[in-house]
Amino acid sequence: MKAMNKWLCEHGDNPGTTRVVGTLGYLAPELLRTGKASTSSDVFAFGAFLLEVACGRRPIEPKALQEDLVLVDWVWERYKEGRILEVVDPKLNGNFDESE
Repeated sequence: MKAMNKWLCEHGDNPGTTRVVGTLGYLAPELLRTGKASTSSDVFAFGAFLLEVACGRRPIEPKALQEDLVLVDWVWERYKEGRILEVVDPKLNGNFDESE
């Protein structure tokens, strides 16, 4: 198995990305521009997933208004406006710790 891993990618090599694939809403903006995946783009995707869980919304909401279409942008705008608690999943019925 070790020989197989060595064949796929030498340690220290920088394998190039030939095309970007993924689900819109989880793809980091720099990944779309550069086509190069990084630890930061993975963190962005995980953060988008956590927002999806906390907000009860999909990463892309096709039926939403244009400004509310992308979950990450929608949450960011509410945060900047000091209205972050508006993004909490309404199914929680207010049963959550605001400080968390």
